[in-house]
Amino acid sequence: MECSAKCGGAKHVDQRVKTATARWARPDPAAGFYSRLLALLEQGATPSAFDAAGGDIRTLPPELHEQLEADLALAIRLRENVEHKLKRERELIALNETARDLSAMRDTDQVLQAIIRRARQLVGSDIAYLSAAVDERTPFRVRATEGVVSEAFASIVVPRDVGICGSVVRTRRPWQSSQYKSDRSFHHDPDIDRAILSEGVVSILGIPLALELQIIGVLFVADRYERAYNPQEISILQSLGTFAALAIENARLLEEAQRALSMAREANAALRAKADDIESAAIAHERLTELIARGGSLEDLRQRVASLLGGEAAILDERHAAIAGVPPETVPDQGLAHAVIESARLGRSVTFEAASGQTVTVAAVSSGSARLGALVFTRPKPLSSPEIRTLERAALVTGIVLLSMERVAEATYRSVADIVSALLRGTSDPFRAEGAAALPVGVSLSWPATIVLVSCSDGFAAHLPQAIRSAASGRQTIGAAFNGDLAVITCSEHWAGVAEKIATALEESGRGTYNIVASQPVSDVQSAADEYRKLRRALSLLRSLGQNARIVSEKTLSLYGLLFDGQGEDAALAFITHTIGPLLEHDRRRKSQLAATLYAYFETGRSLQKAADALDIHVNTMRQRLDSIAALCPGWAETSRGLEIHMALRLHRLTETLPR
Repeated sequence: MECSAKCGGAKHVDQRVKTATARWARPDPAAGFYSRLLALLEQGATPSAFDAAGGDIRTLPPELHEQLEADLALAIRLRENVEHKLKRERELIALNETARDLSAMRDTDQVLQAIIRRARQLVGSDIAYLSAAVDERTPFRVRATEGVVSEAFASIVVPRDVGICGSVVRTRRPWQSSQYKSDRSFHHDPDIDRAILSEGVVSILGIPLALELQIIGVLFVADRYERAYNPQEISILQSLGTFAALAIENARLLEEAQRALSMAREANAALRAKADDIESAAIAHERLTELIARGGSLEDLRQRVASLLGGEAAILDERHAAIAGVPPETVPDQGLAHAVIESARLGRSVTFEAASGQTVTVAAVSSGSARLGALVFTRPKPLSSPEIRTLERAALVTGIVLLSMERVAEATYRSVADIVSALLRGTSDPFRAEGAAALPVGVSLSWPATIVLVSCSDGFAAHLPQAIRSAASGRQTIGAAFNGDLAVITCSEHWAGVAEKIATALEESGRGTYNIVASQPVSDVQSAADEYRKLRRALSLLRSLGQNARIVSEKTLSLYGLLFDGQGEDAALAFITHTIGPLLEHDRRRKSQLAATLYAYFETGRSLQKAADALDIHVNTMRQRLDSIAALCPGWAETSRGLEIHMALRLHRLTETLPR
C-alpha cells in the first residue's frame, strides 16, 4: 500500500513535469526562470540557491506567480528526493563496506574499534563507544571508544538495569536522550553520570547489539550539543548494529576456535614431548639394563650415565668416598655430604650450585634403610625433569650393582673366613692346591706367612665395614673375623704396612679402640695355630696394661704374655702397681726420674758407673738416687725382690715405648 502511494505520487510529479515542459516549449516570459530551475536541479544546488531563484518570480508577470511558485516548490521537492536517495545510497554503500571490512577482521578489539568508527562517521556524532557484556548476568563494560578525551571514560562499568544501557536491554530497542543530565526517563548512576558528563555529553543514542534473544552489547553515539536523532539515523545504526553483533560473535567464535586450536597444539606438543621423554627414558633404561645384564662394573655405569646426560658422573660409597670417578674439586665435601643425606631423607635427587657455577645433582643410593652410597652428576646447566628421572633411575641401577657386588663380596668374605678359621685352628692348609682354589680371584698365598691379629671392641669384627675388609685384603693378603677379632694372613714381607692400612681404616670408621699384634713368619699350619695363641696372649696383655691403638710384634710381648696368661684382664697392670707403684707415684709428683734410674741400673748389670754413664749423670748422683729408691722400695737390692722390680720396670718401660 505504501508502495502504491509512492508510485502514485511519482506519476503525479511526472505529469506536472510534462505539463511544465510543454508550457516551456511555447514562447513564454517565464522560460528563463524554468531554464534556471533545470540548471539548479542538474547541478544539485543548495537550498539557498533555490531560495534565490524564488526571488526572480517577483520580476515576472503577476498572473504567473502562483504557477511559478508551485513549480519552484516541485523543484525543491525533487532536489530533496534526489538528496535523500543519494544519502541513502551513501549509507548503504557505507554499510556494505562496513560488512566487508568486518568480515575480514579476526581480532575482537579490532572489530569493535571499526564498528564505532563507522557509527560515528554515519551519523556525524562527536563521540561513539561500545559497551559489551560477557554473558546475560554480567555488567556492561566499555570495550572501545572514538572521540573520547577522558581516560576514565574507558573504565565505565554499567549494571544491566542502569542508564541508557539498562533501558536498551529492558526494551530491546534503541533509546535516546536529547538532555542526558536532566532526563529522568531512565535510572541514573552518579559514577556513570560523572564519567559521561565529564566528556560534555548532552545528547546520546543507544542501539542494541542483539544476537538472537541475547543483548551482547550496546552501541552508543553521543554529541556535546542538544540533538534529536532522526529515524533514518537510528535505522542506519540499527543496521550497523546487526552487522556488528554478527561480527562480534564471529570474532569471538574465531578467537575461541583459535584458543582451542592453540590449546590443542600445546597439548599435542606436550604429548609429543612426553612421548619423546618416555622414549628417551626407555632408551636410557634399556641401555642401563643391558649394562647390568652383561655384568658391567661401576665404572662402566658411571661412564654410561655421563654419556646419557652429557656431563661428569661419580659414584660414592656409604662413607661418601669416590669408588668410581671423582667429583669436581669445585664441589665442596660438606655440601656434597649434606646433599647425600637430604636426598636419602627425601627419597629423590637434590640439586645445588657449586662455587664454579656448575649444577650438581645428587641421587642417594639406598636399599631399604641401608645407605649404599650416592650417584653425583655435574654439568653447567641444570637437568630437565626427564633427565632427573633418568638420573634417579640410574641411581636405582647403581643400587642393584652395589648390592650385587656386595653379595659377591659377602660370598667371597665367607669363603675367606672359612680359610682363615681353618688355618688358625690348624685343620687345613689353604696354601695347597685344593685350598688355593677357594681363595678370591687374584689372591695368591704361600709359605712363609705372617699372622696379624687386630682386637676390636663391642663385637665390631662380626660386622666389619667394606672399607676395613678392603684394607685387610690384597694380592698376598686375606682377612676375616675370627673369635671376635680381625685375623689377617699376609705373605707380604712388609706386615707393618698392612697393619697401618688397617689402623687407618679403623680410625676413619670411628673405631679408635683397637690393638694390632703381628706374629713371626710361620711356615706350616701347626706353627700358624701356635702363633695365633701367642697373639691372643699378646692382645690380652695389651688390654691388661691399658694400651690402645698399638701396633707391635708379638715377639716383644711374648715373655710377658706367657707370664700373665690366664691371670685376668688387669693382672699385668696390678703387678706393676704393686711392685713399683710408690716409685712411679714419686716420679709423677716430684717430676723425678727414679724409675728410669733403677731401670738403667738393672739393665747395666747393677753397675753404678755404667748406669750413670747411660743416664749422663755423676756417680754420686746415682748413689743419691739409689738411696731415695731404697726408702721407697725397701729390699729392692735383694735378688728375688730385685727380679720382680726389674720385671715391673721392663713392663712399665714397654708401655711407654710401644709404637702407635
